[in-house]
Amino acid sequence: MIKWIRRRIGRQLLAVFYALLLLVSVTSFFVYDYMEARIESSRADLEMISEKNRRADTLWDNWQTVQFGLRGFVIFGNQERFNEIEALRTEIKSETDWFARRADTDQEEEFSAQMGNLYDLYYGALFPLTQSYVTEKKENRINEDFLQGNSLFSLPIAKRLVEQGQIKPTADGSIDITPDIAKASSALEEYRDDLQQRQEAAVLKLRNEVAKTQWIWISSILVLVSFILLFVHPFIRRMTKQLFRLIDDNQKLTRNEPIEVDPSAGQRPDEIGLLRASFNQMAITTNTHKDAMQEKNEELQAQSEELLAQQEELQAQQEELEEAYLSTKQNEEKLKLRSELTEALAVRETVEAYPSIVQKMIDITASEYGALLLYEEEDYIGATTNGMKTSHLEALRTDDTSVLNRMLLGNSIVQSEKRVDRTTDIPYAFNTHEVALPIYDPSTGQLMAAIYLVRYKSAYKKQQLLDMRDFSQQMTLSLLRTRSYEEMKQEKKKTEQVLDSIREAIIYLEDGNDELYVNRPLFDLIPELQSEFTSDRTLSSGTYVIEVMRSVVDNQVMFDEYVTLIRSGVVPPDKFQFDVRNNTAHLEVYTERIDIEGGWKGVILVIRDITRETEADRLKTELVSTVSHELRTPLSSIYGFTELMLNREIDVIKQKKYLATIHDETGRLSNLVTDFLDVQRMQSGAQLYQKKELDLYDVTKRVISVYAASSIRHSIELHQLTATLPHIVADEDRIKQLLSNLINNAIKYSPEGGKIDVTLDTSDEDIIIRVVDDGIGIPHHAFAHLFDKFYRVDNSDTRRIGGTGLGLSICKEIVKEHEGTIHVESEEGVGSIFTILLPLQVVAN
Repeated sequence: MIKWIRRRIGRQLLAVFYALLLLVSVTSFFVYDYMEARIESSRADLEMISEKNRRADTLWDNWQTVQFGLRGFVIFGNQERFNEIEALRTEIKSETDWFARRADTDQEEEFSAQMGNLYDLYYGALFPLTQSYVTEKKENRINEDFLQGNSLFSLPIAKRLVEQGQIKPTADGSIDITPDIAKASSALEEYRDDLQQRQEAAVLKLRNEVAKTQWIWISSILVLVSFILLFVHPFIRRMTKQLFRLIDDNQKLTRNEPIEVDPSAGQRPDEIGLLRASFNQMAITTNTHKDAMQEKNEELQAQSEELLAQQEELQAQQEELEEAYLSTKQNEEKLKLRSELTEALAVRETVEAYPSIVQKMIDITASEYGALLLYEEEDYIGATTNGMKTSHLEALRTDDTSVLNRMLLGNSIVQSEKRVDRTTDIPYAFNTHEVALPIYDPSTGQLMAAIYLVRYKSAYKKQQLLDMRDFSQQMTLSLLRTRSYEEMKQEKKKTEQVLDSIREAIIYLEDGNDELYVNRPLFDLIPELQSEFTSDRTLSSGTYVIEVMRSVVDNQVMFDEYVTLIRSGVVPPDKFQFDVRNNTAHLEVYTERIDIEGGWKGVILVIRDITRETEADRLKTELVSTVSHELRTPLSSIYGFTELMLNREIDVIKQKKYLATIHDETGRLSNLVTDFLDVQRMQSGAQLYQKKELDLYDVTKRVISVYAASSIRHSIELHQLTATLPHIVADEDRIKQLLSNLINNAIKYSPEGGKIDVTLDTSDEDIIIRVVDDGIGIPHHAFAHLFDKFYRVDNSDTRRIGGTGLGLSICKEIVKEHEGTIHVESEEGVGSIFTILLPLQVVAN
């Protein structure tokens, strides 16, 4: 077994490790087992002592409770208190028996005996005696405030207890249990002292056991250290000594120094012995073939020198390749810049885009800075510079000897070199190389632009000048395209202005795509399209525009048919009229076909707002209808009554009646004419307003009094909702007319009679007038036209009532001239509420 271990160093190290592990494990197990047994024994003793202490305290506390409870029962006769101490009997008996069973010492036996005597005394004698005493006292057979000894002994149970020897009377005839309690208390104190001593002894014993355990641990550590010093350290020392010797011999072999071969070192059976034997064999072989190795070394050195020369040659070739790669990369970058310049010139359409082009020309020609100067009809109009100061550009243009002016004189490319003194930017003198290249319009021969470039290092090469000529040709095409683009923009702008000046809206719809071209008036007619308007007047979606227009058209079916027709290329010969926004506006459309080179390209829709014309026709019709209806009735009455009075003999009473009717009808005609004249004057701005400070409450009250007296079927009431109503600045006659029209309408459109409320209120900025009636009401569809001239709601009730349709139109104009507002709320069959807001501060004219 030992030989097997000695064959390998790893086995030897494992053997040492396992020996140490075994020694530590055995020592730890022994110490742990010993200490665990001692600690468990001490812990059990301490727990028992603690338990006895706790139970002794509990038992004594219970006896104290019994003593005081029994005294209270004797004095006060409280049966509940007696029941409480009687309930402690079982617990006290259990604890007393527990101490009796576990009495190991004299003190414990004495304590147990005293507790038993005390139990027999109380529960065997005192409890029955005191209970009998309290019973006799409650039955008034004993009358005394304090317990007397002879009273107890007068009880029958006391005599029996004395005969049994359970209680003994004193010389004065009373019962004294103090000695028994003193003995029990003394036994308890002695027992507690004994427990305290036993507890201290157990603690001391535990400390001693712990100290022993610590000494055992220290001893085991000392044994472990001794084992390491005696066995492990010499083993490792022998091993490292052999290894260091082997390392030293290896270094000597490297330095070609002689080596003393130690045959005994190679006799070890482990790895070190094998390594030593191998090293000895290598040393012998090395010494034997030393000369051959030296020759081989010289040969290798020669090969190394040859490889070094080849490496230098390869390095030179690599440098050439790098130069070629750099040149190729520069050409590639140059071609990239030329491509970018060509692409930029091909897509540029405005002069503002040329700064980037100038920058690319500077990069391609390796220039420091440059400029592109623009001309129109041989006159300079501006320049695009890069890296040039304004003063330098101005000097270039004004100096007759500059390269630019020489180019203008010779009409060809000009190069120049000049010496520049120190400047604020460069603190030393230097040479500059300039070149100026003209660009001409090939059709007219006029100068369009000039390229100006400057560099510091050297003059421009021939290839760079050729590049500049190519740039000039591309620049010529770019400038011509820019000029054409600008001319197209001007023409487009002129066309747009012409189209926008036309009052009719125009839509150009191309065939085959979904784009529309429109003019500005279209957005006045259809404001819903404003969000879709773009800068080039091309709406992004024709379908969307058609849908928006369709949404505002009243007759959408007819609109869809018309759009389908024109999209198919068929141009309707007639104009198409349609109403929009619930008949609030009216439009007229006609279409023209656009044919270019014999092919259909699209259609133009011309939309005209005919709302005013339609409204004028309506007003004309309404006027004729109103005049024919409203004038015919009073004129017929006047004509009929005058004819009767002229052709017949009529008594005076009937004459007065007829004359009164004629007078009323004449007044009606006068009011009608007055309304017509008021509307005409208000519409033309000729109505005069005499504004002054006005008490609105007083004016309203006077107007109401007139109508209240003339209408017996209506109850008209005035309500002021604020404590004080401020005065306003207004025309009194016009305010009266406003109130009269509203109250008259409330009466007229409440044919069954009812209540009419006129309220006056104020807000922060306005006076509020409300006229509320219980009449026939107004349908909601009529709200939009309710304040239009000659407009009357068309239903059977209103036709029966009659009217000119001018009253509310006049009201609106009066309120408008007073910088106020009027609006209506109404429900058919319920009534109407007209609300007027007049500002508190109105500036008089």
